[in-house]
Amino acid sequence: MSPRQDLLKTTAYFISPEKPRDLLVLIARTALLICLFTSILLVLYVSFTNRPCPFCRFDSINRNIEPETDFFDGAPTNISHIVFGIGGSAKTWKERRAFSSLWYDVNSTRGYAWLDEEPDKNRTVNGYDSEAGKSLPYRLSGPEWTRFKYSTSRYAVRIARIIYDSFNLKLPNVRWFVMGDDDTVFFTHNLVSVLARYDHREMWYIGGNSESIEQNVMHAYDMAFGGGGFAVSYPLAKKLVKQLDGCLEKYFYFFGSDQRIWACISDIGVPLTKEPGFHQVYKTGDFARQVLFKVDFDE
Repeated sequence: MSPRQDLLKTTAYFISPEKPRDLLVLIARTALLICLFTSILLVLYVSFTNRPCPFCRFDSINRNIEPETDFFDGAPTNISHIVFGIGGSAKTWKERRAFSSLWYDVNSTRGYAWLDEEPDKNRTVNGYDSEAGKSLPYRLSGPEWTRFKYSTSRYAVRIARIIYDSFNLKLPNVRWFVMGDDDTVFFTHNLVSVLARYDHREMWYIGGNSESIEQNVMHAYDMAFGGGGFAVSYPLAKKLVKQLDGCLEKYFYFFGSDQRIWACISDIGVPLTKEPGFHQVYKTGDFARQVLFKVDFDE
């Protein structure tokens, strides 16, 4: 039999099998090929995606949030609707509290710097007054964070639970929780104008990634970096705090607090909404010289 006849016979077998048994074998082989191809695609997708929850659906997660309290009205968002949760430590509080005095207004701004222990009373004036003005008041993180396991940074667990501590203060008329570090500087008027563009009754996770490609590759491009600050709407915060402890146990091997929060929010199914105003400066080399050069160049 010639090669051409063999090819025609094989083609005829796939198009119109002669026996019912041949048809069943053909269907089984085709199904196995489809399953194998699909499995390969899934393995590739999971391997190259950097979401902790790669199959979460993001289509309509922000919609249809039922209002709970009377502050969910149509009034424009202002600074009093924001609660700041700032991660700090007793050792650095004296030096870094001056950063918060640049943006904290005792008459309108709400929030706390969360410390690991009481700062040295000889090094700080009740944690509130500073030479530059009024700095953010501080509170102590609850001791519960010490029970969580970790692989690298123990204090990252405490910082990650600041949104939990801030939410459980149960302050009235809260629309947004804004997280940051003790050396983060906020331009509050700009912050309010950005958050006012979003419906606070929906679930939003707003921030920006790092200016360092290395840091983005190491962590994630769709993660809000804590150094530049990030915002979580009240409905998302409410859902987040309910499952935060279990999530911290699940992602104990992550390095930073912001990476842990990103993973937990990704599990809920809410993606990062990037706003370039949340900007993290990645300090390498002579940082002061870089900043001066950038100012001269921009001018």
